[in-house]
Amino acid sequence: MPAPKGTQAAAGRLAAGVFSLLVIYNIAVSALDEATARFGAVAIAVLVVALARPASRSGLFYRTPRAGRAADLALVAGLGFAGWWFHKVQADLWSGFFTPTPVTVAAGLTGLAVVLILSIRAWGPALAIMALFAAGFAFAGPHLPPMLAHFGVGLGSFVQITWYSFDGVFGRMTGLVASNLLIFLIFGAVLKQTGAGESLIRMSTALLGRVRGGAAHAAIAASAIFGMMNGSVAANVAGTGIITIPMIRRQGFSARFAGAVETAASSGGQLTPPIMAAAAFVMADLLGLPLLMVLAAATLPVVFKYLGLFAQVYVEAVRQNIQPLPEHEIPVLTRQDRLNSALVIVPLLALMASFLAGMSTGLAGLIGVVTALAMGLLLTPDVRRDPHRIWQALCDGGISSAQIMLSVAVIGIVLAVVNETGVAIRFGIALSHFGETHLFVTLIMAMLGALVLGMGLPTLPAYLVVAIMIAPTLITAGVDPLAAHMFVLYFAVFSSIMPPVAYGCFVAAPIAGTEPLRMSLTALRLSAVGLIVPFMFVYSPSLLLVTHGFSWAELLTTVLRLGVAVWLLATALGGATTRSTRLPLANRLLRGGLACGLVAPLSVIWGPSLLAALCIGLSLAWFRSLRPAPLEQGAPHP
Repeated sequence: MPAPKGTQAAAGRLAAGVFSLLVIYNIAVSALDEATARFGAVAIAVLVVALARPASRSGLFYRTPRAGRAADLALVAGLGFAGWWFHKVQADLWSGFFTPTPVTVAAGLTGLAVVLILSIRAWGPALAIMALFAAGFAFAGPHLPPMLAHFGVGLGSFVQITWYSFDGVFGRMTGLVASNLLIFLIFGAVLKQTGAGESLIRMSTALLGRVRGGAAHAAIAASAIFGMMNGSVAANVAGTGIITIPMIRRQGFSARFAGAVETAASSGGQLTPPIMAAAAFVMADLLGLPLLMVLAAATLPVVFKYLGLFAQVYVEAVRQNIQPLPEHEIPVLTRQDRLNSALVIVPLLALMASFLAGMSTGLAGLIGVVTALAMGLLLTPDVRRDPHRIWQALCDGGISSAQIMLSVAVIGIVLAVVNETGVAIRFGIALSHFGETHLFVTLIMAMLGALVLGMGLPTLPAYLVVAIMIAPTLITAGVDPLAAHMFVLYFAVFSSIMPPVAYGCFVAAPIAGTEPLRMSLTALRLSAVGLIVPFMFVYSPSLLLVTHGFSWAELLTTVLRLGVAVWLLATALGGATTRSTRLPLANRLLRGGLACGLVAPLSVIWGPSLLAALCIGLSLAWFRSLRPAPLEQGAPHP
C-alpha cells in the first residue's frame, strides 16, 4: 500500500503505528485473552484500513470527499455496534447457550459487511467474492446437486457460525495470526527501513554481476530474501521491483522479461525458509508438527525452484547475447557494505537461534525485530540521524498487518461455512477413492483447484483456503500430510502469476512498462521447475527430508534426476546453451522430453525415468554433433 496523504490518511498511519506497538506489547509484556486479542486485532485492522485507504480517494466518492468521510465513519461505527453485541453475548458463546435474536443478527450482518467492504479496499474484490460465494453455498444447500447438497443454513445460524463463534471471523486462524504472525510483517518493515534492501541489492550485484544476466540474478537473490518476509507477492514486487526491474532492463533484457523475473522471484520468496510469508507457522499448527520440521521440509524444494530460475535467466542472457555487467557498473564492496550485510544476516540468525532454543513463534519474531532495530541503529547512519525511520517502520508494518488481518477475517467466513456444511470432507472422500488408483489425475485436479482458489489472494489466506479445501483430499488419497500441505502451498503461491488474474504481474507491469498478461506467460515459463517440484516430492517424499519412510537412496536419486532436469528444461525452453548457440527445434524437443522423463514417476508413464537415464549419454553425444551457428555479437535483442 503506498504511503497515503491527507489528514485522515495520516491518522491511519498513526493507528497503524499504534497497532504495531500493541502487537509488540502483547508478545513482550502481557498476552491478552483469546477473545479480546482476536476481536481487538480485527477491530484495529478495520480502523487502520478505513483511515489509511479512505473512501474519499476511491472513484465512488472522489468528487464528494465529505460523503466518503461519512461512509468511513459509518463503517467504523458499524463495527463498534457489531463488536458491542459480540462482547455482550460472550458469556453465552463460551457456555454454548447463545441463541440468535433479530438485533444480534442485524449486528452480526453489519460486522460481516464492514469486514467485506474494507477487504475490497485492501485486496480488491477476490476475497469478498469468495466469501459471498460461500454464503450462497450455505443458504442453497438443499437445492444443490447430490455431491454438494447439505441441510442448508438459515440466516440466524449463518450469522452465529461466522460472527458469534470462534470458528468464523474470530476463529482459530485469526487468533494464530494476531498472536504470532503479525510480528513478522513488522520485522520485514523494520529491515526495509534500516536500509537492508538497498544493501542486499548492492551486495548481490557485486557477487553476481560478472555472470551473464548478472543484474537479473542479483534481483532474484534480493527478492527471494525479502519475499519470504512479505505476506503478499504484490507487496514484494512493489517494494523491490521499483529498483530491480529498471536494473534488469538496463542490462539489455526486455521489459516483459524483467518484470517476469521479479514476479517469479517474489513468488518464490513466499516459499523460502525460515519465514515463508508466515505460512510455515500456520502449516506447523495445522499439522501439529514442530516448526523446524516444516522449515527443513521446505528447504530443498525451494533450492531447486531457484536453481531453475537462475538457469533460465542465464540461458536467456546467452540467447539474447547479453554480456556480464561492465566492470565500472559492478559495485566495489567497501567495509561499510560488508558491515551492512549484518543488517540482514544477524536478524535472520537471531530468528533461527530463537526457533532452535524452543521459543514461541511470537517471541522469536520479537527477538528478530529487536535485533533488526539494534543492527540498524548500530550500522546505518541514516537511522541514527533520523530515528523517525523506526516509527515509519512501525507504521508500514501496522498497515501490512491490518491488511492481512482483514484477509484472514474474510477467510474465516469461508472456513466456517466449510466446517458447518462438511463439503470438504465429502469432496475429499469422493476424490480419495479416485486417487487410490489415479493419484496423478488427483494431483492435477488439486493443482488446478489451488491455482483457482488462490487467485487474487495474498499468500497466507490463499494457503488457508487450499489447506482446508484441498489438502485433506490428498491426504485421504495416500499422500504424506506434510507433502500434501506443501503441494497446495506451492500452487496457491503460483496463482499470483497465473493468468487471467496474475495480480503480481499487474503490479510489475506499470514498473516495467509492458502488458501484464503477456508478462504472466513469461513468468510461468521461468517458474516451470517450480511447477514440477511439488509433483516430485509427492512421489518422492524423501525430498522433504523429514517425512515418514525417509530413504537416502530415494533422496540422492531424486536430487540427481531433478538437477539434470533443471538444466535440460532451462535450455529447452530458452533455446540456447553455454556455447552461445541457438538450439534447433529437434534438439529442444529432445531436451524437453528427457527432462519430463527424468521427473516423471514410473507409476505415471511406464518406464520414462529408466528410458531417460539410458538415453542421456547418447543424447549428449548427439548434442555435440550438432553445429548450429553461434550468436552474433551485437545481435538485436528480441
